[in-house]
Amino acid sequence: TGTIKYGLEILDDAVGTVRKGSMTFIIAAPNTGKSLLGLQIGVEFAKQNKRVLICSCEMGAGLLMEREIRKEAGISRNELRDLYESRRDIANKIMDSMIEQSQYEYMTRIDICETAGATVEDIIGCIQCGSQDGKPYDAVIVDYIQRIAGIGEEYRVITNAARQLQNLARDTGLYLICCSQAGRQSIDEAKFGAKGAVDGSRIKGKGSGSIEEDADVGITLMELFEQGQKYILITLFKNRYGNLKNISYKYRMDDRLRLTLVTKDGG
Repeated sequence: TGTIKYGLEILDDAVGTVRKGSMTFIIAAPNTGKSLLGLQIGVEFAKQNKRVLICSCEMGAGLLMEREIRKEAGISRNELRDLYESRRDIANKIMDSMIEQSQYEYMTRIDICETAGATVEDIIGCIQCGSQDGKPYDAVIVDYIQRIAGIGEEYRVITNAARQLQNLARDTGLYLICCSQAGRQSIDEAKFGAKGAVDGSRIKGKGSGSIEEDADVGITLMELFEQGQKYILITLFKNRYGNLKNISYKYRMDDRLRLTLVTKDGG
């Protein structure tokens, strides 16, 4: 058993605590929210006094932190950018207040490394380098695994990256969260209502079956639009730590990138 929570209802209900040395995979189509969810879990770890490294192979560090600031400040992207253009003094006051208030101290426990074009060896080097100052990372978020560089076929590159990261987690006791892009076939089946697609069972990681095999815990994300409102259906498809799996929770996403639980089991 572990001592910290994911901070996401479906994982906390079904898996419980996060185990040291475990690998959790988040699989989703492009622009569905895997980076957002990875960041949210990393933030929850930091709020529980854990040191977190986000290896961002896609989004820049500034954009990731902008997402967190928007959520905490309760302001949309356009409102934030308009504020900087028209009233930079007010925008800076918001930023300064977040730096000064103890409730936002958790942000100082999050490091973001832009790793676009990096190999898995580069990423492991980043993790080990950050651990040399006497304060090793407790958790690492890799977003996303298909952007890790390597030599050979995509399948082999992804498989090698997943296995090496898994071995590192096992050896060091890291909490490892890996984001993965869904395969094109999986995306199409989910969109066009193929049999079994509604519960996420057809959504698979792009390029390597090892993603599903190596994960200790695995979830998929699928976008839903109902009456102009965006929802995210999160399905737990793998759970080595309990009997609960193949369950779906429906979340609402607002323009400030906040996920709110609406229903359980997709009902």
